[in-house]
Amino acid sequence: MQTNHHVGRLSREIKFYLRGEKEFPVAYFSLAINDLKDGKATYIDYVAFGKTAELVRDLLTQKGLVVEVDFNMRNHQYTKPETTEVVYEMQNVVNFFRIYGQPKIAKTVDTNQQSSSSDLPPIPNFDSADFNEWGGEY
Repeated sequence: MQTNHHVGRLSREIKFYLRGEKEFPVAYFSLAINDLKDGKATYIDYVAFGKTAELVRDLLTQKGLVVEVDFNMRNHQYTKPETTEVVYEMQNVVNFFRIYGQPKIAKTVDTNQQSSSSDLPPIPNFDSADFNEWGGEY
């Protein structure tokens, strides 16, 4: 199985649900990943299950946090109840995550301006002990 890593900034609030009769925890979130080639961001969605979902809900509380995620890509299919159409999609299922530092301080930005390299999140020092790591079984 292939494992992937992304580092980016939390781009929206966490969507947390308790699914099914057993109320299994599921959390959805998105990171803004900077494209080093042109300096623009790509928004990528992730899903976490079980204890990892609860940790995501409790710890990823502020937009702008720099987060590293370790995830696997999985096929997912479901049937739309209103049309009985089967939908196939890929999900980025989080295995664990790390939080780096504090969120960027909000500032007023002219929407006509392009992103610059100063808007990019700092590249984390993976050898450093100044980050926290969380994860769980799903």
